[in-house]
Amino acid sequence: MKNINTLKNLLIIVLVSFITFSCGDEEDGTPTPTPTDPLDAQAALLNGNWKVKDANSVTKDGTIVDVFTTMTLNISGGTKAGGNYSTSHNEDSGTEVWPNSGSWTFQSGDKNKLLRNDGVVMSISVTESTLRTSFTVSGGIKDGNWVFDFIK
Repeated sequence: MKNINTLKNLLIIVLVSFITFSCGDEEDGTPTPTPTDPLDAQAALLNGNWKVKDANSVTKDGTIVDVFTTMTLNISGGTKAGGNYSTSHNEDSGTEVWPNSGSWTFQSGDKNKLLRNDGVVMSISVTESTLRTSFTVSGGIKDGNWVFDFIK
């Protein structure tokens, strides 16, 4: 009888152990997603061809400037380390505001601040289809606070 009770207890321990281990966390084979770096995500949104939204979408010191209406901005190669840009515009002295090409980085790791290679710091707001840049140009005839609204 003592052997039967011992065998029962042993069987109960084995069954409880089996149930406990088999009910643990199960992996469904799906790898745990790696979090996306916010700077990489922002750079991905920036990449693409942007055009000035309309004739009212560029301002200097709060006044509409309609000479940039045909401007396009191409941002490419963007990652958390920065990227490149090129512009197409035909207004006089426009390169004082937007050079024909250059590079950019995120300023101090801030996803809403870009530093162009010409030293201009731009505040940005970007979605899948819209981009707003605001920045100050010092010196020259284009001196002032600029805001550009682009669409993809």
